[in-house]
Amino acid sequence: MPSYKIHIPFALIMTLPFFPNVFLLSLALFGTSIIDFDNHIKENQIIIMFLIGIILALILYIFNLPAIIGVILILMAIIFFISKHRGFMHSIFGIIAISVFLSAFSTGFYLLLVDILSLKVILILLSIILGFIVLNRKLLLIYLILMITGIYLTPEMTFNVYHIFGAFFLGCLSHVTLDLFTSQGVSLFSPLSSRNYHKISGLVILIAWALLAIINLFYM
Repeated sequence: MPSYKIHIPFALIMTLPFFPNVFLLSLALFGTSIIDFDNHIKENQIIIMFLIGIILALILYIFNLPAIIGVILILMAIIFFISKHRGFMHSIFGIIAISVFLSAFSTGFYLLLVDILSLKVILILLSIILGFIVLNRKLLLIYLILMITGIYLTPEMTFNVYHIFGAFFLGCLSHVTLDLFTSQGVSLFSPLSSRNYHKISGLVILIAWALLAIINLFYM
């Protein structure tokens, strides 16, 4: 099974041709890291996600603000807790669902603070929260330093929900692609099919990604 030391750089490689932006690259890291939350060894991080979701939901409810931001984290935690490893959450449908959930959380967080804080501050706070929930603790400090510095030094920042979804999706897809090259493979179309797919499917995804990256390069 590939470790985070392989998944993280591969997520950056797959995302960089489409989103050469520090904030969006950080979202890809969250995507590739959160996929394995369906593994029992990630139970502590699932609990953290669940508790942060409850705290956010309660605080927002008390102040008569949309509690959906916290509810999204609670729902994700529950789904990961009941999911079988390399089952639904590793499937095409699963990574779409994860990307939608994370994009909805990010968008809600942005809309909640857009009239109060600057965009860069919002993006930094969002990245800190998601980083604390999702990333390996060995990576967290260096990630925070690089991410905060990168966002601060980027001259122009925007919030585009389609780009955010794309970054999360590519991060998730990069993780699943690497897992296709393992002996266990991945149930790409779970829950519709329990069939495991392997290296050939991984090669198809990589070829499709390379073609799209080349097309994007010429039409940027």
